[in-house]
Amino acid sequence: MIRVLSLLLTLSSAASAQTLESAWTRSAAVFDGAALTASSTRPKFAATQAPPRLTLSQLARELQDDPGAIDDLLDRLAQAAGQLGSAADTPGNRAKIKDALRQGDAAYLDRFPVLTAAEAAAGATLFAARQGVLPDADFPVEQPLALTHTPATPPKDAYLTPLGHGLFRGDDSLPLPGSNWGDAKAVADALDMLSSNTPTSPAHFLVDGNGRYSGVLDWLGALLAEGHAIEVRDRRYYANFGHLRYEKAGTRYDVTTPTRVNTGITLPDGRPLIVPASHSELDFSIRGPRVNTELSFYFGVSGAIGFRPFDTRDMDWVGGRTVGTWTGLDAAKLLDRAGWVRRELMAKAKAAGLPMGGYGPLGDCNDADALVTGSAPYPMLRDPKYDQGGTEIDRSSARLPYDLEGRPDPQRIWDSRPFENPDDIPIPDVRDAMKGLQAALGL
Repeated sequence: MIRVLSLLLTLSSAASAQTLESAWTRSAAVFDGAALTASSTRPKFAATQAPPRLTLSQLARELQDDPGAIDDLLDRLAQAAGQLGSAADTPGNRAKIKDALRQGDAAYLDRFPVLTAAEAAAGATLFAARQGVLPDADFPVEQPLALTHTPATPPKDAYLTPLGHGLFRGDDSLPLPGSNWGDAKAVADALDMLSSNTPTSPAHFLVDGNGRYSGVLDWLGALLAEGHAIEVRDRRYYANFGHLRYEKAGTRYDVTTPTRVNTGITLPDGRPLIVPASHSELDFSIRGPRVNTELSFYFGVSGAIGFRPFDTRDMDWVGGRTVGTWTGLDAAKLLDRAGWVRRELMAKAKAAGLPMGGYGPLGDCNDADALVTGSAPYPMLRDPKYDQGGTEIDRSSARLPYDLEGRPDPQRIWDSRPFENPDDIPIPDVRDAMKGLQAALGL
């Protein structure tokens, strides 16, 4: 997933197709249109009890008896120095949002906001411009892989920031039983470092056991030979730019804050097809005699594209459908390509002087996921003017849809759903829209 696309993104400090085409040559690491084995299986992460949920209108009603809370929430939704699209933070819009918050107006708040793909891309670009250029990563020439093998999980509320009035922004930490959290961070750093290397002239080396490695596939291949198992799952979510939680009387609630996109498609009954922006990411595990970790790979709103520990809990309204699974050498090749996409996009952002790693102009989580897998989630926000250099990454990008131009294929929208059965979508208007799309497609 990914990914500012809405007023709700002011609350985020950093901020995630049934047929997947994916095969790569190790020398060029270029998508060639062939297919690796993929299946639709659910991930094997530990189940957690989902907290109760509030809509934005229900949250507004909860805050009505708290003097100043509505004003403070509005300021965080629409602060001039925050993460807004230029058209959103106007006196007229602020007055309209404030009135809706004061009244707990469900008709307005629970379908807020609705953007076009172009408006979403413009918002992301403006947000990135306000953050500045990311510093270059400082990797050592040689890095030993230091694993403690000590079960540990992230501290409770490690990723939450109190906002006052019982509000929090951020993610709940995910306590996977027996998780080697520190090991996951070390493995993610190692993969980021290896993916930064140009294959013909590597500058950084990972020392692990008796080996010295300069590439992602080199190291993962050695782990496979040692008896480790690798599994990668390509997953779809609804993007959660709000990351908003509310606590009252000892109970913490998730707040439903989808950012809706008007696809430009009209359903047979005359309704416009409006769906939440999706988030895509690769979730993967390494299991074996020495390395045992859960990680993910995606292009985040923080501007960072790369490998991360899988250590936060997703709100249940975002879903999490697995659309493809790879194992063994196929999984290692997929992660090697992910490293190539990371290196190429970071180099492109640096060459163009783009802030935040190029988030927005070079795309978001969906664009990065598509460049890795060959499948095209909706929406993708990259600007085609940055794909004119004639490089392999440019050619790979040119084979994928650009959602700033024209209407998307309705099948892509269906394939991007985070819930297998649309009846399970917990947002009423979205559930109705997806069932309408399902009927229109004859599925």
